[in-house]
Amino acid sequence: MGQEEARVLVVDDSIVVRQVLILTLRQLPEFVYAIIEEAGNGAIALKKAEGVRYDLILSDIRMPYMDGLEFVRRVRQDLKDRKTPILLISTLGTDADVQRGLEAGADAYLLKPISPHHIKAALREFLDRRRNGFGSGAA
Repeated sequence: MGQEEARVLVVDDSIVVRQVLILTLRQLPEFVYAIIEEAGNGAIALKKAEGVRYDLILSDIRMPYMDGLEFVRRVRQDLKDRKTPILLISTLGTDADVQRGLEAGADAYLLKPISPHHIKAALREFLDRRRNGFGSGAA
């Protein structure tokens, strides 16, 4: 799959945060031509993920209707999707919070508030670690 075909899902109840994440993603070569979809909570995101295989999911944790931890668990268990990289981005920053996120099935955990520079650096590091499988639907 070419970089122009990458599919990304950005999940956050704040439209401002979603837009910052999308604009930041667009500054990375892997996502310039990506199809980037949005969801305002985990329930909407799960519905979208039922019919589409994403190459990357960025999700907040604290959201109404279905939080990010439950969303990640459902993607991993109900949808049996173990390949899509999922990065949680949250204000919850204790060691226990991070551990819960990783145990739910997230591949990485970033703390808010986070600047576009830090988002790009974290995504660059994450993508570099996954370079061999990223963009092919494999993890």
